[in-house]
Amino acid sequence: MDWDPVTHYQEVAIAERYDRERFSSISGRVFNSLEKSVIRAAFRDVPKTARILDLPCGTGRLASALLESGFSVEGVDISAAMLDVAKRKLHSFGDRFTTRVADVHELAKAEPKRYDAALCARVLMHFPLDEQIAFLKSVAQLTKGTVVLTQSLSSPYQRFRRSVKKLIGNQPPANYPLTEDDLASLLRGAGLREVRRLRLAALISEAMVVITEHA
Repeated sequence: MDWDPVTHYQEVAIAERYDRERFSSISGRVFNSLEKSVIRAAFRDVPKTARILDLPCGTGRLASALLESGFSVEGVDISAAMLDVAKRKLHSFGDRFTTRVADVHELAKAEPKRYDAALCARVLMHFPLDEQIAFLKSVAQLTKGTVVLTQSLSSPYQRFRRSVKKLIGNQPPANYPLTEDDLASLLRGAGLREVRRLRLAALISEAMVVITEHA
C-alpha cells in the first residue's frame, strides 16, 4: 500500500469528491444501484425497529439504503469530513440518522452491544487479514445480532480476471481480497458465523456481501 486509509479519508477535499469520483460514471451508477439492492436484501430479516450501526459510514451512501428501508442508523467513522458529507446528504431522515466520530476499537471497549445489527462495508479489503479480524471483531462486539460485511472474493476465476485487468492497466478493486479459507479465518476470529452470502454480479465483480450472526 502506498497510502494510509485511516488518514486518507480525513481530508475534506477527498471526502467532498468521494462519491462523484466513484459513482458518477455509468459503471459506477450501476454498481451503486446493485450494491444498495444487495444491502437491502441482506437486512431483510432484521426487524425494522432495529438500530443499525454503519461502520465505517463514509459519506452515507449505503446508510441511505437502510434508511429508505425504514431502519434507524447511526453512522460511525474515524473521518469527520466524510460524516459531514453524510449529514448533508441524509438530513431529510431527521433523527433516524445520527453520526459519531469514533475509532471502532475504542468504541467497542466503551459501549459493547450498543446496536441491534451492523453493516461493515468497503473497509476490510484495505487491510491484511489479521487487521481485518481485529476490525470485524470490534464491530461484532458492538452488536447484539446480525453483522453484514462486504469483501472481495479471491477465487481462481477472480484471480484470472484480476491478472487481465492488471495487464490492461486497471487498478485492482481491493488490496486484500479473501479466499474461502481466509473468510473462514476472518469470521472465526471475529466470533461470527456465516448465515448466507450474496453476490452483486458474480461474472463481472468479485464483490460479495456476507450475512453473519454471533457464533
